[in-house]
Amino acid sequence: MKDKIITYIFVGYILIFSILGIIIPDKEISINERRKLSIFPQFKISNEYITKLDTYLVEHFPLRENYRTIKAFYNYKVLNKLDNNNIYLKDNKIYKSNYPTNYNSIDYFKEHIYKINSLLNTSNNTYIAIIPDKNYYIKDKNFLQIDYDYIYNEINNIGLNNIDLRTVLNENDYYETDTHWKQENLSKIVKVLNENMSFGYKDTYYKENIYNNFYGVYYGESAIKRKPENITYLTNEMIDNVEVKYLENKNLNKIYNIENLNSFDPYEVYLDGASSYIELYNNYSTSDKELIIFRDSFASSITPLLIKYYKKITLIDNRYINSNNFMNLIEFNNQDVLFLYSTLIVNNSLSLKN
Repeated sequence: MKDKIITYIFVGYILIFSILGIIIPDKEISINERRKLSIFPQFKISNEYITKLDTYLVEHFPLRENYRTIKAFYNYKVLNKLDNNNIYLKDNKIYKSNYPTNYNSIDYFKEHIYKINSLLNTSNNTYIAIIPDKNYYIKDKNFLQIDYDYIYNEINNIGLNNIDLRTVLNENDYYETDTHWKQENLSKIVKVLNENMSFGYKDTYYKENIYNNFYGVYYGESAIKRKPENITYLTNEMIDNVEVKYLENKNLNKIYNIENLNSFDPYEVYLDGASSYIELYNNYSTSDKELIIFRDSFASSITPLLIKYYKKITLIDNRYINSNNFMNLIEFNNQDVLFLYSTLIVNNSLSLKN
């Protein structure tokens, strides 16, 4: 009798979820995972079809997000595992492992910097600052980390004016659910940059604009339910009047795209997120100095705090534009040049275009 009950339960489970899978409409995107979901594949006899079908069935399984949450809870709370799919929880913060050290990527990153630097001329003042990802500040011997000392030694060997940010930052300068740093904590970074670049730092008033429903990229990957956190963008009269030209988004001319606060990634409020080439013009500036930043997404939130000191700032993201294309847009002549990247890019630099 017991075996029959188990069989009935199993068959009922399969039947119910098969029916749910048919009647519940397919989702085009996963909001938590910030990605498009697969569509039902066109039938053909091949291994590729079987693979695509398997992916489709997994991604559209009824109550999939609930099962992801149950699995994560079981791994963290019941089994006391340190991670769930390389996502770690510590002190209410979410981390994602970027272990192991990718030495080939570090070499590629160095070669990339060498190539860009060779395009500059002797009138450019060139600096490099590598932002430690927040994993750097985890003090737990059970958490596997990349070789940060090796990375920073190799960056120092490039031969540019190296600005070390490691001792200035701490784990509280980063979002709990995201990889990025908090804009409202970056005045101290601007001060350190000024100590090396001498652009004339001054204390500045900023109005804090707070959006209180921010879930970072790691929130969806963790599958753990928690309260949202705040994301803050800083404004003042000067920032509000900076003229911005985006290569991709011709309709936007402001530093902040407020509409992006309600998008999949509210961090894209800063300079409209992923953009290959941006020019910022400060009509309030009494200086003729210009700054060029070769950068990743971390620069999006600190650039508004730097525009005060320059007549023009140009942002170039080599993940989306190669040197041949940006050389058609800019002339290197007497600008400050800052290479500003996170260790996440250094350890995964093949996304950079030469």
